[in-house]
Amino acid sequence: MGNSLFIETIDRTGLERAQKGLLPKRASGARGGGKQREFIRLVAEDQEGFCDHVRSWGLTTGALPPITDRRLSEKEFANPPWSTECAIASTWAAIPVSQVARPETWTRINIEMMEHGRIKSSFLAASNTGESGRSRIAKALKGTDAQEVDSCVRTVLRRLGGVIERANRTAFLDCPLAKTWWRHYFATEAHSTFGRHSREVLSAALRPTYRWERLVEAMVSKLTIIGDSAIRPAIIECFAEGAGGSGQEVADMLAWVGRRSTIQALGALGPEYVLQVIEQQFLGLSEIE
Repeated sequence: MGNSLFIETIDRTGLERAQKGLLPKRASGARGGGKQREFIRLVAEDQEGFCDHVRSWGLTTGALPPITDRRLSEKEFANPPWSTECAIASTWAAIPVSQVARPETWTRINIEMMEHGRIKSSFLAASNTGESGRSRIAKALKGTDAQEVDSCVRTVLRRLGGVIERANRTAFLDCPLAKTWWRHYFATEAHSTFGRHSREVLSAALRPTYRWERLVEAMVSKLTIIGDSAIRPAIIECFAEGAGGSGQEVADMLAWVGRRSTIQALGALGPEYVLQVIEQQFLGLSEIE
């Protein structure tokens, strides 16, 4: 997890300005209009024109982003298997976490991947139900449903790097490459802390959407103590042990850890103690010595 490669990104101000222009307010009457339609038409072409368009939003100074050795299929891009996850993690392992948490970084990485033929821009528009990006865009452009066009644009921007108005959680939740990188990062952290399970097992424990989304929402906005380096690995370890079997169980678990932290400062007591506390409460395991 060495951090040394500060890369060129899309200019954040330019990205935010472009996103605001492409995501008009509902009351404006501009949803589904020419600007949105032209944008997704460009996405569907899988040509350099889309990359040039995004670059026109502005660039910062830095090293060119590295790219993966392998080309990704549309399905692999949306939900990378373990082998691809490892490639994603190693490719961008040297970028500082302060950059990896930002949508402008992943927007630039995705553009570099497209320019070198590792992914296609149309992948960004694929639906969660398995419809390809090109098919979804074609349907949106052929029809007259403004909401369908707008939804397609939002999906593209989220997967490209994240929508800035969604705040810090967007890179963790919306961009497939970013989400995969962070899942591997947290799994590696838990593995290094406890050594009980492999990184692959720990990563698999974070794959269910109901776990990942609630963990990220807690860390970045609702209950930031969950992101403590002594607490987060213990929670992930307990996921791997079977705790948090549903969305409600995860929510209850995180809320309980938050309440316990207010009276005991769990983060200061070390990960092993935190793990025991959570195991005893949610797995009925060892008594705390």
